[in-house]
Amino acid sequence: KKSENRLQEHMDVAEEDLKVINNAFDDIHLGMDGDSISMDAALSIHQQQQMLDERNNSWQQSRQRLGILKKLEKTPFFARLDFQEKGEPKKESVYIGLSSFTDEKDHFLVYDWRAPISSIYYDGKLGEVKYQTPDGEQSVDLFLKRQFLVDSGKIKAYFDTQETIGDQMLLEVLDGKSSTHMKGIVKTIQSEQNKIIRDTKSKLLFVQGAAGSGKTSAILQRIAFLLYRYRGTLTSSQVVMFAPNSLFNDYIKDVLPEMGEQNMVQMTYKQFLARRLPNLTVESLAQQFETVVDTDSKNIGKFVSDIEFFKILTNYSKLLGQSGMAFKDIKFQGKVFIPKEKIQEFYYSYGPQYNLGNRLDATVDRLVKMLHRKMGAEMRSNWVSERIENLDKEQLQALYNAADQEFKNGDEEKKFLARKIVAVTMQGVYKYIKHLRFLNVAGNYLNFLKAVPKIVDLEQRGITKEQWEEYTTNFV
Repeated sequence: KKSENRLQEHMDVAEEDLKVINNAFDDIHLGMDGDSISMDAALSIHQQQQMLDERNNSWQQSRQRLGILKKLEKTPFFARLDFQEKGEPKKESVYIGLSSFTDEKDHFLVYDWRAPISSIYYDGKLGEVKYQTPDGEQSVDLFLKRQFLVDSGKIKAYFDTQETIGDQMLLEVLDGKSSTHMKGIVKTIQSEQNKIIRDTKSKLLFVQGAAGSGKTSAILQRIAFLLYRYRGTLTSSQVVMFAPNSLFNDYIKDVLPEMGEQNMVQMTYKQFLARRLPNLTVESLAQQFETVVDTDSKNIGKFVSDIEFFKILTNYSKLLGQSGMAFKDIKFQGKVFIPKEKIQEFYYSYGPQYNLGNRLDATVDRLVKMLHRKMGAEMRSNWVSERIENLDKEQLQALYNAADQEFKNGDEEKKFLARKIVAVTMQGVYKYIKHLRFLNVAGNYLNFLKAVPKIVDLEQRGITKEQWEEYTTNFV
């Protein structure tokens, strides 16, 4: 209760600070008849924004911690472990709960279920047990594993067990109320699930199991574990979960908050494509079923959506290491800056040991180096000199590294400004190269469609040459 009260007071102070800072914005006035912001006003806005961000973060963290404390008030822990570390004279007892809790001297009263020592609750039997820590493998002798059922701050039952999770505990949890949303239950994690959750060695982890075997629970608990393990370098906003549909997203949305973490980014793959490729229209399953197609179109639709078609496309892409890759000119200020013929020359200058990905990476490196050379030449262009002459005081200050930056002479200052202007102006060209926008994706796919009749026998799939030509023409 004391911790809750302190956090509530901290939140009240932070909330009051937010109101003061927001009101302070009203006192910042625009200068020059509202056409531009004075330097003093700009600095004031920047300072106020920094303070606002700090107070807001403090408030959010306190709010999140208060929510955890309220849960700990009802169920402070669900397990106790008695063990003795190798070389230590005394036994230790630790309690495991949803989150860590310390006394005023920062001594742990309850350990987070994601802490390294908590792993032996899920994995170990009585006797010698090993567990992983950031410093390596540790070994302890486990004497007692006790499981508690706590409700509203009162112990309702407890079980001593030699197994990972006792049957009595599982039955008690299964007897709980059902819900339309998945719950973040961490007290009944099985040994196989715990291995998935705490795996830090695998770059890719593929979880396979029957329906209802706990795959989704294990993955969400793994996310919570990784956020705990790499706190400070990994945040929930950096984690994306792809779901089969929005209903599934709604079903799992409460799991991470129940475990004391902010929710990760949740979306369907179609939503992801809509964000990343806004100009691409993806037909939904409902639209596919509603569309009335004739036999000819059905045969083509079946062919292009089959895994065989994907394999044909994959094999065709390997041939693009020899010839046929289509590119687009890289333009700057409406003029061709790097012609597509030059890009093609770079792409095909590498040996046969380069696959498509290696060739593209190497081509990007060559283009970036070429861009840097061209930037040096562009610094001497007339448009750059005109831009420098038309800079006002505030624009100059924005380009300088420091407000009182000094130069040996005027030529050095002009060269510095020219480099800055060219770098800023050509940022779009740099992104164009790094994002592979010089690839003519539509042109390459069209060339592939035209090559398909030479690769496979379409008539065996109920598609005539004329029908395929019409399909290819409609694509254009």
